Parts: sequence; structure tokens; C-alpha cells
Amino acid sequence: MAPLLWAGLVGGAMGAGASLALLLVVVRPREALVALGGIVSMGFAVVAGSRLVAAYDTTTFTVVAGLLAVAGLGGGFALVSAVLSYVAPRAPRARIPLPGISVRTLAVLLVDTESETYRPSETTREIAELVAAGLPEPSIAITPFHYAAQKARYRAVGGRSPEHAAARACAENVECRLASSRFAGPVTVRCSEPSALLDLVEQALDAGYTRAIVAGAHIAQSSRAVTQRRDLEEAGDLLASISVGFTRPLWTSDELARLIAERTLAVADGPSDSGVVLLVHGQPGLQADSNPTFDIQENAFANRVRTLLQEGGLDEANIRVCAAEWRDPGIAETVRHLAALGSRRIIVVPTCLPFANLQVLLDVPAAARDARVPDDVRIVHVAPWGEDEVFSEVIAREIELEAGTRAS
Repeated sequence: MAPLLWAGLVGGAMGAGASLALLLVVVRPREALVALGGIVSMGFAVVAGSRLVAAYDTTTFTVVAGLLAVAGLGGGFALVSAVLSYVAPRAPRARIPLPGISVRTLAVLLVDTESETYRPSETTREIAELVAAGLPEPSIAITPFHYAAQKARYRAVGGRSPEHAAARACAENVECRLASSRFAGPVTVRCSEPSALLDLVEQALDAGYTRAIVAGAHIAQSSRAVTQRRDLEEAGDLLASISVGFTRPLWTSDELARLIAERTLAVADGPSDSGVVLLVHGQPGLQADSNPTFDIQENAFANRVRTLLQEGGLDEANIRVCAAEWRDPGIAETVRHLAALGSRRIIVVPTCLPFANLQVLLDVPAAARDARVPDDVRIVHVAPWGEDEVFSEVIAREIELEAGTRAS
């Protein structure tokens, strides 16, 4: 009987520890079930421990039972934490419209958006990317808390990020501007889903398409977008059967630069009192070293906007470019600096962040509040610009231009 009690004590404690870790990780609908499992496991451990203490009735065995319970609790927590690194995201297969009687060109919109809802597998991928970029790997003691933090961020915006829905709306607007006799789509592909672009092109070939045009709904190509394109280009046999073209990066677009400058000037309160923070993304560690073009292109685009703002009457000294994360100067430092220069109205502009996401909705305002500026300084956040018709028109025109180049 005693061996079963010892096994019940350790097993129940491990189950409780595993449930605690899972409670931090799982999606909200499953939290109640996990909590129930933890309560049952803890009940087993308490009953087994109580019977062991009663059977041996010595201080030594009571201490041993307590230590085993604590070890089992930590072991269960650590086991789940270690397994989390193997939770891989599964990319859903995109729906491809049929090419019809006359084969049309398939348009593809490559978007670098976050998951629409909280998914543990997405957090696993993000942690892996940061570790690959040179950041320290989180220990098993704190790994589940990263998932809990991400889950809390989604809850703070109502459980659903609006970013991917905005990207889909953008794709629909682009579709309205493309001739249906020449193009099908665009079909939206997320950069974060491994080999998603390659899979889509393979599906397009199977469906009967002979041409595809890939347009990026971003100012510059992130490391994820570069990886998607590289995976496709390495499939030489596939590209021998279907012609795939890529539109130009949007950082060269004067129309987009003017759009952002006009939206900024519309909320400025006089050239002397207004300061502007032009946000670019920023990249972590080794990622910045392996993909320096991304930062160069985003900074070039931000400086185009800056020039247009100067032409609109704003003081050059009160227009600053800063990274949303990973790079100095940050948002708080830039806002504080503009306030020190005398700006009473500071406009934070997501210059290279086209759609509202968790970063725009939560992190950017929080970083601006951290600046702790005087009470008479007002911080204004300009909404992302990706749902503006100008963005859709630019993308549609780039698709048509690349298709014309491919046809000639």
C-alpha cells in the first residue's frame, strides 16, 4: 500500500504542476478543464500525503513527503515547459479561386501579420525566432509566463487582433481594382506561416495557373518575407512550370509617403508646437545583421515622409524617426526629447506599420506613456493607414505593372 501512496503523492503533485503550467499556456476555453485537472491532481497528492504522514507518524517522513510533493510540482511544471518548444504552428491551406476557361494570373498578397487570436504555437515560433536572432533562451521556469503574457495581450484587445482582418479587407479592395478577366485573387498569405508561399504556388500550379504575381503589403521585406521568397526560389523545378513575379518594395512609393504625411499634418496643431515621432519596426540582434536592407528601406521611407512634413510647415528639429522596438532611440526617449524641445503636441505615427495590431494598440501607447512628459504635453496617436484606398490602389498598380513586365 505504501508504494502506491508514494506514487500517488508524486504523481498527483506532478499533475498539479503540469496543470499550473498549462493554465498559463492554453487558450481561454480550455482553462476550466485544465484547472479542474489540477484540482483533481492536487487532491490525489493531498490524500496520499495525509495517509503517508498518518502511517509513518514521524517528522522525518513528513518532511520527506513535503519535499517530494514540491519536487513533483516543479517537475510537472518543468515537463510542460520543456515540451512547449515542440509545439509547432500548422499553416492552414489557402483557398485558391479556379482559373476559369481562360487561364488568369493569380495575385498573391504577402502580409506580415500576427495571429488573429491567441495561439500557443505562434508564441512558440516567436520565441524560437528571437532565440535565433541571438536573444537568450528563456529558462523552463519562466517559459510558460511568456505564453501567459501573450494571452493577456490578446485579452486586452478583446481576444482578437484586428490586423489580419484589415489585411484581408485590403486584399478585397485590391481585388476590386484588378481586372477580373486578367487576375484572380489576391489570395492572402501570412509570412509567419512556414513555407506558406511555396505551398500556395504549388496549389496554384495544380489548379491550372501558369502565372502568379506576389505583392507585399509592407514597406520593406522583413526576414520572414525574405524567407518565404527564398523557399520559393529554391524550388527550381516548380518555377520551371509556373512563372512567379514579385512586385517592387513599397518604400519607393511617393503616394504612400504623401498619404502618411497628409494624415499627420491633419492632426498637427501649428508648426511651432507640434512634434512628430515616425515609427519604423526595428529588428532584434542577428536578424538586423542578416537582413540590413529592411532597416535601410524603412528608414529611407520614413525620411521621405519627414521631408514632406517639412514641406508642410513642420520644423525639421521636431520630426524624429525611431524604432518601435529593439533599437535606440526608443519611443519613450524620443517623446521625452521632443517635449524637452518645446513640443506641446506630440504626434506618434506608425509610419511603417500599416495595420493595427497588438504592438500598435498596446505597446506603442504604453511606451509613449513611459516618457512621463509634463501634463501640458498632449500625445496623439495617428491610426495605421493600411485600410486607406491609396494603399490598395498602389498595390493593385504594382501587380499590374509586374504582370505587364512578365507578359512582355
